[in-house]
Amino acid sequence: MATESGDTLRQLCWPEDQLEAALQALAHRAGLDSGETAPEEPGGSVPTADIDSRIQQGAHRIGLEVEAVSAGYTELSQLLTSAAPALVRLRFAGEDRFLALCGGGHRRLRLLTPQLETRRVCTRDVVAQLTGDLEKPQRQRIRQLLENAGIAEGRRAGAARALLDESLAHESIGACWLLRQPPGLPLWRQMRQKGLHWKLAGLIASHACQYLLFLLGWWLIGVAVLAGRADPGWFAAWVLLLFTQIPFALLTTRLQGIVSVETGTLIKKRLLAAALRMAPGKIRHMGSGQMLSRVFDAENIESDALHGGFLILLAVVELGLMVPVLALAAGGAFHLATLAVFLLFAVALCRRQFLLRSRWTDRRLSLTHGLIEKMVGHRTRLAQQPPADWHRGEDRELGGYLQSAIASDDAMTRLVALLPRSWLVLGIAGLIPAFAGGAQGGALAASLGGILLGYRAVLKGMHGFTNALNATIAWRNMRELFALETAHAKMPSSIPPGRPPAERGQPLLYARGLRFKYPNKERPVLRDCGLSVATGDRILLQGTSGSGKSTLANLITGLHTPDDGLLLLHGYDRSSLGAHQWRRLVASAPQFHENHVLGESFLFNLLMGDCWPPRNESVRRAYVICRELGLEPLLQKMPAGMLQTVGEMGWQLSHGERSRLYIARALLQNAELVVLDESFAALDPENLRLAVDCVKKHARTLLVIAHP
Repeated sequence: MATESGDTLRQLCWPEDQLEAALQALAHRAGLDSGETAPEEPGGSVPTADIDSRIQQGAHRIGLEVEAVSAGYTELSQLLTSAAPALVRLRFAGEDRFLALCGGGHRRLRLLTPQLETRRVCTRDVVAQLTGDLEKPQRQRIRQLLENAGIAEGRRAGAARALLDESLAHESIGACWLLRQPPGLPLWRQMRQKGLHWKLAGLIASHACQYLLFLLGWWLIGVAVLAGRADPGWFAAWVLLLFTQIPFALLTTRLQGIVSVETGTLIKKRLLAAALRMAPGKIRHMGSGQMLSRVFDAENIESDALHGGFLILLAVVELGLMVPVLALAAGGAFHLATLAVFLLFAVALCRRQFLLRSRWTDRRLSLTHGLIEKMVGHRTRLAQQPPADWHRGEDRELGGYLQSAIASDDAMTRLVALLPRSWLVLGIAGLIPAFAGGAQGGALAASLGGILLGYRAVLKGMHGFTNALNATIAWRNMRELFALETAHAKMPSSIPPGRPPAERGQPLLYARGLRFKYPNKERPVLRDCGLSVATGDRILLQGTSGSGKSTLANLITGLHTPDDGLLLLHGYDRSSLGAHQWRRLVASAPQFHENHVLGESFLFNLLMGDCWPPRNESVRRAYVICRELGLEPLLQKMPAGMLQTVGEMGWQLSHGERSRLYIARALLQNAELVVLDESFAALDPENLRLAVDCVKKHARTLLVIAHP
């Protein structure tokens, strides 16, 4: 196919007024749509000139997620080859048009045209259209440079390309939006939409073919030996059948690896989505030990569930193919009845093992949680608890754990070691009537072969059960994460982001009749609470400890949902505005014990609520705010400045430095309302004056919570 010209490429693009239609068509072609579309608001969607907002809103309407990505000049081709399904913005004579990218490779990209046809274009042409405005001034300079240097005509193209890559390597091109499924969808649905169910079916079919060839080879060599036909021809046929199994074995292994990796990726995304959607107030009862145990449980689910699931699946296939072998062999109905009783007995033993392992896991987690809590609180125990009480009750806990471990290990040993051998003994015992009745040698050989194949299948199934049991126990603990997901986090925002800030004096936040009660508490913390905030207000909220100041702040910032009452922001409640947009409009610096410095760079901790990777304007503003907060001496002391790693194992910050970092983080979110909960309590008078001046200067609307 000839190289697509600029005019042809423009004709393959979607115009800007058909952007939502392009999203729906691309999602349908990629198999991402569910057929469900969010209803339009009665007054229609709010118009906006922001392309990113329109794409985000359109993706939410069809139940998908979209991510705006950028790539360096030299990485643009690699991004395009792996981005599908995606929208790519191209500019033709000042007009924005969009490519609906639905696939492709290093040389060709597949596009979905406005006529809903699939066309192929050269990847190089799309890259040239994206980078043309950047390259134009550089090409003129490089052409003149090569002429002055006397570079030969035949070598100028390569030299020009190398110089362009070097000159524009720092440039970032952000004109691509990736269309993806939300990770909160059911796992099986995500697997089906990624085509993993076909790969799984191929894995089963491949293993079944391999097993049938194995059975055929067994039958062939058995007939040859028992019938006295052990000539080279029969032996060659048997060897040929053995070699024929190799491609199917390789295919089975390859498909198993593909399904494992892709399914493991989906599981991790789903667990991460559940963790990020947990309501903060609902995890207050969890200690650090419980959090750590769930990290290990996530690893067990990914590794043990997939490995054990595959082993059980293959064992079931082998048992299914073994049934006709036993039915046609000498044992016949007796062997089939024995197999049915044996499987029922195996299920009963597996259930008992599950109960024992669950009991052992509960005791293990209890010990782990207690140990982590003691490690975290070691300094407190060392300073305040008598040494005689440090190990009180540990012997009793260890004794109970030891008894549970012995019972579980003994049962597992019997299950893995004795159960397959029990089938072997029962199967051979079932051959006694056939042998006594004078059954033919071929039938006896087939029965013996079926018994041995069943032994192999049961042994494989028991190893798979061991892994699957670990994954099941881990899932029982991880299931709490999904139960703690907040309902409002799953609602798409009906109001697009990017709206201009309200003018000074206009109503911003309105609360009336708010009521909130923590779970398992009898009395509400807040009752009939009201508040009105206008743009530009500076409000100081004072009260005694336990009076509900922080709870009100959590309601305003969206961390808690009120049990009753009306809470509006810009005239919208949270279900209409959306949880994500609500938290973009209201920034918060919670109390010191609820705020954290992550183990990343100082700059990341500052801009984690704004954008990452950071924009130049964001970095410049971060320097300004840090200087006004009196953090410049700290930045000068750190070897890498703002890029210095801080947190658990990095640069150690003092109490006051952390407090000012939290204040700067809230201010850098560019929110319309900033809520500071006792953020000035740890500052000395000089730094307090600097922090108050900085907050009053940069916060559009401010709510400060403090003690009287």
